[in-house]
Amino acid sequence: MLIAIGSLKASPGVTTTAQAVAAMWPAVGFGQPVLLEADPAGGDVAARFGLSPAPGLVSLSAAARREHDVDMLTEHSLALPGGLPVIAAPPAEEAARAAVRLLGRDGLPLLHAAAVHPELVLVADVGRLQADSLAWPVVEAADALLLVARPVLPELSRVISTAEQLGERLAAAGTRVGLVTIGDGPFGVEEITEATGIAVTAQLPDDAAAAAMLAGRPDPRGALSRLAGRGGIAGLPLARAAAALAAQLATELRPDDVDHVGTAGDAALDDADSESIGASV
Repeated sequence: MLIAIGSLKASPGVTTTAQAVAAMWPAVGFGQPVLLEADPAGGDVAARFGLSPAPGLVSLSAAARREHDVDMLTEHSLALPGGLPVIAAPPAEEAARAAVRLLGRDGLPLLHAAAVHPELVLVADVGRLQADSLAWPVVEAADALLLVARPVLPELSRVISTAEQLGERLAAAGTRVGLVTIGDGPFGVEEITEATGIAVTAQLPDDAAAAAMLAGRPDPRGALSRLAGRGGIAGLPLARAAAALAAQLATELRPDDVDHVGTAGDAALDDADSESIGASV
C-alpha cells in the first residue's frame, strides 16, 4: 500500500500528519509501515531526531535505477526512536529535488511494487503539491492522496480552485483523494465537502504536545510528564485521532482484509493506550 500525504498551500502539518499515521498504523494484519520523505523542498525528520539522512532517499533513488525489490525500502531506511523505519530526504532542497526527480522517473516500478505489496505500507510525505511539483509521480502511484489543510478560507480556497483538475488527474491515475483538516475553523465537515467536492477523511486536532514529540522537541505544555503513567502521549488527542485515521485507511484500502474491518479501529486505539507515539516513532 502507498499513501501520499501533502498540501496545496502553506505548511499545515504534512510531516507531522505523515509521521502520526505511520506511527499509529494498526499493529496486526495490515502491513509494516515505512515513512518516506518525498518532499522536493527537503526533508525534516532526520534533523528533528539528530539522524543522518543516509542511507535514505538519495541512496534509494540511485539504487532504484537498477532494482525494484521492495526490500530495498527497509535497506535504505533508518529507525526513528522506537523503531519506525524512515527513508529520510536530505535537508537541502537541491539534493532533495534531484532525488525525488530520480525516484519519480526510474523508481516508478519500485513505487508500484510497494503499492501492491500485501505486507508493506509506504506513507509518503510529498510536501506542498504545486503544479510543477516533482512529487506528482509518487502521488499518481499511490492508492490514496490525503490533502492536509486547515479549515480556513485561504487554504480551502486553494483546494476549491484546483479540485476539478486534481480530481481528473488522480482519477486517471487511480488514486483516491481525501481531505484531512487540522485544528478548528469556521467551516464544518459537510460545508467543506460540498464546497470542495472532496470528502473530509479525518479531522485532526491542533495538538502542540503531540506535535512536539513527533518533531523531536520538548513538550511545550508539560502534558507528557502528566501522562507518563499512561504510556507517554498515547492519551493525547492527536495519537487517538491518528490511530482512528490509520485504521480507516487500512480497512478501506485493503478490501481483501475484510475480516479485520470490525477490529482495526479498536485495535489501533488499544495500541495507542498501551504505547506512546514516541515509542512508535
